[in-house]
Amino acid sequence: MKRKKWLFIVGGVIVLAVFVILALKSSAVKKIDVTVEGASRGELTSVVTATGKVKAQADVEISADVMGRIEQMPIKEGNIVKTGQLLVQIDSRSREMDVAQARGSLQSAQSALETARITLDRERRLFEKKLSSQAQLDIAQNTYDQALAQVQINEATLDRAQDQLEKTTIRAPMSGIITKLNSEVGENVVIGTMNAPGTVIMTISDLSAIEIEAEVDETDIASVKVGQDVKISLDAFPDTTFKGSVIEVGNSAKTSISGGLSASDQVTNFLVKVLILDTIPDIKPGMTASVDITTAYRNDVVKIPSGSVVMRPEGTEKEDITRKAGGRKSEANAVESVSEGQFSKNKKKDVDGVFVVKQGRAMFVPVQSGIRDQQYVEVTGGLADGDSVIIGPYRTLRTIKHGDHINPQKPKFGPDADSVGVRID
Repeated sequence: MKRKKWLFIVGGVIVLAVFVILALKSSAVKKIDVTVEGASRGELTSVVTATGKVKAQADVEISADVMGRIEQMPIKEGNIVKTGQLLVQIDSRSREMDVAQARGSLQSAQSALETARITLDRERRLFEKKLSSQAQLDIAQNTYDQALAQVQINEATLDRAQDQLEKTTIRAPMSGIITKLNSEVGENVVIGTMNAPGTVIMTISDLSAIEIEAEVDETDIASVKVGQDVKISLDAFPDTTFKGSVIEVGNSAKTSISGGLSASDQVTNFLVKVLILDTIPDIKPGMTASVDITTAYRNDVVKIPSGSVVMRPEGTEKEDITRKAGGRKSEANAVESVSEGQFSKNKKKDVDGVFVVKQGRAMFVPVQSGIRDQQYVEVTGGLADGDSVIIGPYRTLRTIKHGDHINPQKPKFGPDADSVGVRID
């Protein structure tokens, strides 16, 4: 009887000791503080952002076709002009003299031609009556031909002189606004050859159609298409946004140097033209603009913060988390394995995934992603609405492992700050 009592006491002590040991082990597990947010369902808009300059869809640079001094310029920068309106009058006195001289020379040549014609007709009649020789007829014919050629030369000379005179008057080739004026009355203008610097007198812009030339990064250009909607912001109108549409996507890359001089500092962009659909009365070419191009839209999709998506070796989610309790022996075996080159042989490709909270542990789950905006990414497979996803801290996401014990905390800001939509299994 006494022996049974002792056995009962010893057994109780052993059971109590086991519970104490288990409790100590449990309390000794180090938990990692993490921030979590629930996967939510809603709409998502993928946007490509770029900057550019406002530009009239139709611009005409006005240059002179003749040299001379500007005598009249009855317009100012900002004036609205119509097709055919006088823009510039260049000194025309020397051209008027050239026209008068060419006209006088033509009249003289025409008189000589008329005399040669009369002589040729007389010689023909005399030759028919056999009162003149063939030689005399040939001379009369040659004289007439030369006089006719001289008339044609003088006509061409007069045409050129008149053309030069007409070019001293420059009129608007289209209706629009004078957006740039580079010359003034009294200045000498030169012939505008190949748009050489200093030869452009003014620029006329048709502001009935305004566009923005934006430079889009090469990493985003594949998703930009003609016809996509655009939200436009202008530095000159900071409190207003305007509607636009993509009308052209460039095919030629534009490379520039950013910061340094090495090849790694090169930035490659593509030109995208955006038509402004709204009427903006005070808009001017050259203004700085920011464009948000909507490249994709999804409604009622599962989405998570973009920063929560990490990369881990394929098959991570299948690891046996109980092996983490193996202690130093497991670590020693791992070191031995690496030293023998097993790591390089068994290296697997990385896959996208997230860490979700399950029974107090961080469990890696591969996911398939879709479109994304500046904050969230669409999840097309691997998660359900409400799953609790670890979203930070950033350094923890880089080092956390499948099966680690965690201490989940809700974000201070955002949709899950009040625990709405968060499910922690």
